[in-house]
Amino acid sequence: MEKVPALEIRDLSIGYGERTVLRDLNFTVQQGEIFAVMGGSGCGKSTLLKHIIGIYPVQRGSIKIFGREITGGNAPTLDEIARLFGVTYQGGALLGSLTLAENVALVLQEHTNLSSGEIQNKVMEKLALVNLENFADFLPSEISGGMKKRAGLARALVMEPPLLFFDEPSAGLDPVSSAELDRLILKMRDQENRTVVLITHELDSVFAVADRIIMLDKNTKTIAAEGDPRVLKEECPCDWVRNFLNRDGLIYTAQQAGQQLKTAF
Repeated sequence: MEKVPALEIRDLSIGYGERTVLRDLNFTVQQGEIFAVMGGSGCGKSTLLKHIIGIYPVQRGSIKIFGREITGGNAPTLDEIARLFGVTYQGGALLGSLTLAENVALVLQEHTNLSSGEIQNKVMEKLALVNLENFADFLPSEISGGMKKRAGLARALVMEPPLLFFDEPSAGLDPVSSAELDRLILKMRDQENRTVVLITHELDSVFAVADRIIMLDKNTKTIAAEGDPRVLKEECPCDWVRNFLNRDGLIYTAQQAGQQLKTAF
């Protein structure tokens, strides 16, 4: 029997008040996919995530997670949300006064009736999954940016949700930390059987892990292209999407920049 999609978006328009940021969005994320939402700065990537996870109400359209409509009067409770999906935020969004273990445990304390011992076991299990078991008693201020991202992932995983959202997972990370996070994202799919949705503009990570992407266009306020990023990079009929994925027109080489300086003076 065919599995229901992990995420299904139909005729979705979103924004703030009467201002529409994105409109007429239609896409589906299948179970077991790593799916990326991409586009330039200001195209509405993070706004889309905030509407999908219920921070803001949609203007029009449908959002289904594992076949369940979650818009309008169908919004799940906080306990149901914690079991449907987990979210890792750009800066980790950890509480600075709590240790990493306490940050992860807080979710279980709020949404389960587990004993303190059971909570401790699950917390250490998830910290070990992201290679942070030796930092359980550290405060967020005592660890690196990459470690904060991994701690945020441990917190997102602790309720065992089948769907994970990552908001700019590689933002601000050095190449080594970024590659480490990419490996963790692949592990979530391949070993932990999670579906992953990335909100990102990091091309290296997308080509390393994503099965499919959509490209958002801030001018038309909708989807400009959808598909395998490696195919779109070479064959997309939309010029700006192809240029974006190839970085054409987006960066200068050091030689070009130096030549421009010479001619300017």
